[in-house]
Amino acid sequence: MPERTRLEARIQRHYDELPPAERRLADLLLGFPGNPASYSASELAAMAGTSNAAATRFFRRLGYEGYAEVRRQVRDAQAWGSPVYLSDASAPPGGENGVVAAHLASETDNLRRTLEGLRPGQLEEIAAALARARRVPVVGFRNSRMIAHYFQRQLVLLRPGTALLPAPGQTLAEDLADLGGEDVLVLVAFRRRVAAVGEVARITRERGASLLLVTDPSAMRITRFARWTLLCRLGSGSLFDSYASAMSLLNLLCAAVFRRMPDRAARRMRRIEALHEELGELTLPDREPAGPDQNRPS
Repeated sequence: MPERTRLEARIQRHYDELPPAERRLADLLLGFPGNPASYSASELAAMAGTSNAAATRFFRRLGYEGYAEVRRQVRDAQAWGSPVYLSDASAPPGGENGVVAAHLASETDNLRRTLEGLRPGQLEEIAAALARARRVPVVGFRNSRMIAHYFQRQLVLLRPGTALLPAPGQTLAEDLADLGGEDVLVLVAFRRRVAAVGEVARITRERGASLLLVTDPSAMRITRFARWTLLCRLGSGSLFDSYASAMSLLNLLCAAVFRRMPDRAARRMRRIEALHEELGELTLPDREPAGPDQNRPS
């Protein structure tokens, strides 16, 4: 959303000229610019302690034709995932128990819709491609990078040739120059995406590599570049997206990759574990401290 059209940018531009009745509404919206998605203009006016007429004058002063335009703009910003617009002044009823219950319901719905959205055989088809690929670069930016890192860390236990991109100190050009038809690039691209996401998708297809796109329903423009698309639901009752469904789905995919190459994957994991032990990299599980009698030699 261009800076000049954002609701809070318009309010800040006109704030000093607002009369007191309109300024109360401005203060409410600067704190919670996502409120128009949930409340009518009359409800907002009541929450701000002002009149419907003052609310009408206020939105026209900001350059809107009507409240419907305000609500549409705010909902577009919410669909894009802006945490500023995903916040509002309301809270689920029932105090802390209500908040936890609402969170559980949201997470359950995300997971159900994500897994039910898989077409029959889709995971096995993707797993087979990941198992036989020459290389599997995994790309992610911003919040998507932590999900990409999780997937890459699991996959590298099962097969070589798996790397998280862009690597530190590297450019995308250096990392993508050798892509070819035997590779599968995994692009994790949740809202809000950087411009490089579309370029990575385009270049992957141009180089003849297969693209696995892991994203949410807001990324429909770049799905045309992907051989496979896994859609994850990120809805949350809070101002932050939830990635629980994405983590669960990628965990499921890693298990499917293992089933495609159980002997090779098991041998690789044994080699890794042996090196962990040789290098002393991992500590033993915590145990109860030994009592006086346990320390005495038998």
